[in-house]
Amino acid sequence: MAMDTIGKADMKYTNQRVEIIAFLREHKGHPTVDEVYDGVRKKLTRISKATVYKNLKFLSEKGLLEEVNVKGVTRFEANFVPHHHLICRECGKMEDFKSEELFDYSMKIAEEIEGFNIDSMSTNFYGICKKCKEENING
Repeated sequence: MAMDTIGKADMKYTNQRVEIIAFLREHKGHPTVDEVYDGVRKKLTRISKATVYKNLKFLSEKGLLEEVNVKGVTRFEANFVPHHHLICRECGKMEDFKSEELFDYSMKIAEEIEGFNIDSMSTNFYGICKKCKEENING
């Protein structure tokens, strides 16, 4: 996300918001509020967790971040390349899963829905990750 994207979102350009977005762009996973706070605090040492949380919510509402809830934990990402998620029911690990075929098929179905203009979608797949599966077999 380029800095000019922030201006397009019709919002105040603050150092905290820029650092939060920069952290999320560099962090390829799906960090929690605590993980974002720990990362951003390295550059903005005086920032509070409440400020990080409020800005994450604000940026999500503006469409600059995606908020995903897994096992009661809110995670954030700034990856807007169409993708889906693989979510482990055991450990809560979340991975991106890209499938243009699934995306194209879903958007084709979305075009047929009347009275609702769909511009994006994502699918979550739930199961057991390889690590948890191996631990269950060996444990």
